[in-house]
Amino acid sequence: MNSKFVFGKQLLRCFALILLTTIFTACGGPSAPPQAEHTRNEVAQKSVEEFVASAKKSPKGAAQNLSILMESLEAYASEFQGPYIKLNDTAKELQSLYQSSAAKDKIEAQLEALKQQAEAL
Repeated sequence: MNSKFVFGKQLLRCFALILLTTIFTACGGPSAPPQAEHTRNEVAQKSVEEFVASAKKSPKGAAQNLSILMESLEAYASEFQGPYIKLNDTAKELQSLYQSSAAKDKIEAQLEALKQQAEAL
């Protein structure tokens, strides 16, 4: 009976040691540095460029792809503000054009506006 108590005590100590080690290594480490503005801009530009190219190549799938792009743009706009808000607003206008089945030339003009705003980041 005494050996079971000793074994349980050793098991508890081992568990406590593992738990403490995990806590100290997880909490004590440096956090990831924030994404640099230049990197953010490049990611946003590339995402918009890829979307515009895809929309011109396959207009039928553009509305669905736009909703995916807009998730990223909305996150950027809420977190970093600035030019991302305008970029997000332009994407919203494009989305409303797709939803209203607007003329092809209006959609292409809005695609170009979106691309130009992304390039200006």
